[in-house]
Amino acid sequence: MQQNNFILIFISAFITGISQHLDSLGFIAWLSLTPLFIVLLKISDFRYILLYSFYWGFIYNLVSVYWIAQNIGTNIYIATVSMILTVLILSFNTVFIAIIWYRVKYVIRKSLYLIPFIWVSVEYIRSYGVLGFPWINLANTQTKYFYLIQNSEYVGIYGISFWVVLLNVIIF
Repeated sequence: MQQNNFILIFISAFITGISQHLDSLGFIAWLSLTPLFIVLLKISDFRYILLYSFYWGFIYNLVSVYWIAQNIGTNIYIATVSMILTVLILSFNTVFIAIIWYRVKYVIRKSLYLIPFIWVSVEYIRSYGVLGFPWINLANTQTKYFYLIQNSEYVGIYGISFWVVLLNVIIF
């Protein structure tokens, strides 16, 4: 069972990460979080919530920002270490989302519908400070879809991210 969870998490994170790079595959972000939700809803142990959410965040961020190791303008070793450290730090965003949702799910009955709000809140908070990193926002997956991305004029990138996560919840 645990091996199946890791496979689902890997597939979800990898597909979501790929949708960041290939403009023609941005639509897969509309359903790529569903395996993550399947795993998170089955788990009641806090340790596994931490483990799976970190694993998802690590794979997703590694696929999304692998280019840091190639574009930094330094030797390959320093570039690779900086990329790994960036991925490790960014992986905690997913952990924060999972922790908040895990705590809320016992209080609110249909807590899955809160995930879009939690996700966007963490994306928004992450955008501030020295570690502000907009390259991994889910809204970036939708840049190829002209009519959809035009809504960002009214709702911003966080509104687009909200719709992507909400559609995943609805599909789930």
